[in-house]
Amino acid sequence: MTAPRPPTTAPRLRVICVMGPTGTGKSDLAVAAALRLGGEVVNADSMQVYRGLAIGTAAPGPDQLAAVPHHLFGCLDPDEEPDAGWYARTAAAAIRDLASRGRVPIVVGGTFFWMRALFSGLDDIPEVPAGVRDSVRADLAREGPAALHARLAAIDPETASRLRPGDSQRVSRAIEVLLATGRPLSSFQLGGGRPAIDADVLRVAVELPRAALYARIEARVDRMIAAGIEDEVRAVLDAGHSPDCRPLRASSLAPVVRRVRGEIGAAGMRAAVAQSHRTYAKRQETWLRREEGLVRVDARDPEGALGVMAAPVSGGG
Repeated sequence: MTAPRPPTTAPRLRVICVMGPTGTGKSDLAVAAALRLGGEVVNADSMQVYRGLAIGTAAPGPDQLAAVPHHLFGCLDPDEEPDAGWYARTAAAAIRDLASRGRVPIVVGGTFFWMRALFSGLDDIPEVPAGVRDSVRADLAREGPAALHARLAAIDPETASRLRPGDSQRVSRAIEVLLATGRPLSSFQLGGGRPAIDADVLRVAVELPRAALYARIEARVDRMIAAGIEDEVRAVLDAGHSPDCRPLRASSLAPVVRRVRGEIGAAGMRAAVAQSHRTYAKRQETWLRREEGLVRVDARDPEGALGVMAAPVSGGG
């Protein structure tokens, strides 16, 4: 009599997550990994979800998009305001679809909070009523971002300590949540919820020495200007989108809006955009230093990074 076969279990879904500060070459590395491993790229950058702003958000260019399929890039209008919950649900659906087709999901981006929502889960945050949002936006317009940050520091110091005073988008969101729920935003961000997807995740952190990173950022800002970042922002405004919409409020694009409106000169715009990118990169480095379980790779050694990413996939379950 033939012995019964032991039950087989499906191999766990594997996902490669490419993280790192802005300017470290994550997009190129993700494309190279997708080409080598039979994968497709899934966005995890909260600015690159917006259509019409590919230059200003450093979204993948035509050559990268043509090399492998990309998902969740340029998929929303500038007036839409996605949150981490939306991202986790949408990215999880895209990853499941890739896995069902035998493709390797390569998640890439610098919005690490969205990645946490996707792979670790967050507590559900109730919907904020439109009236509360409108009230906070009016306060921002009347009082300015510094005053709003000071208010947040008084009512939710933990969240305020993680946000720059100039990050009006996230400061406003934190105040909206507290006003709507009576609970500070930090109380919802403990990772106690369920992950949006159950997977084995290889998190690869791309690193560069600070001086080299800043040099790359400066060069990239010059390329953005040469590529037409002003015309891009002007087109978004001419299409009827408000300068107060979420992407144009960002510190990396607000100076471009001011330039288009004639409020600052070209040199002032460039300096402000470059400073915003440097500041953002520094905050991303701080976040990554606190993260555990990362495989850290040198951005100057893409072949070594690809070897790291290929090992778990070729090794099976």
